[in-house]
Amino acid sequence: MPVRIVAGDISATDATTRLLIPTPKQGKWPPFARVAETLATPRRRFPAHSHTGVEVLTYVVEGSGTYELQSRAAESVAAGSVHLLTAPTAVGHAINPGKGQTLRWFGVVVTLPEGPPPETRDRSSPAGEPGAGPDGFSLRPLVGPGSAIPSAAGMEVASLHFASEATTFRPMGHQSLAVCYALAGRGRIDSEGLEGGEAALIDESAGIAIHGEPGFRAVVVRVPRPT
Repeated sequence: MPVRIVAGDISATDATTRLLIPTPKQGKWPPFARVAETLATPRRRFPAHSHTGVEVLTYVVEGSGTYELQSRAAESVAAGSVHLLTAPTAVGHAINPGKGQTLRWFGVVVTLPEGPPPETRDRSSPAGEPGAGPDGFSLRPLVGPGSAIPSAAGMEVASLHFASEATTFRPMGHQSLAVCYALAGRGRIDSEGLEGGEAALIDESAGIAIHGEPGFRAVVVRVPRPT
């Protein structure tokens, strides 16, 4: 089936993380190694950790705080901030909320393709989202074509916001896999309903129609199918 809806599970190791991939019902979906939404507060921080052989998207949805890469000085982040870490070898990073803040972010970990390892990099773009267009719909490229952040794994990421009811079409391609995660509100992917905290896994599809009710927010992540 081209579109399959999965609900996020609360992580067994972190009650503030809603895990989409992997879960007991949905294992890893190569090259997707992890897809999750996380909350952190000053009292419940998200621990520093490292990644190897992957590319990691961190997209701040709400709140403000800091993002730190190993020994580099911490960088301020706020709603709309994007970081893409390319980590062919072990690289540590951390994201933490500011004083009195609840920081919410969407994260994706994608396995790097086989071949010569890319350069270790952390690219970013600042906070901010585009205003609604004349049809009440806005799209912001976060990673890949149209954005300031290229991906070594071929990842393409865009955020969508529906200020009023609208429908948009997104090309996929049969050589791609994609995840559309609902951050808030209600919408449809083709004929399948999608609500906040759920994701549509998209496979074997030339493209999808995304219909959103007012207030619907989503992130679409497309990656090349592993060879």
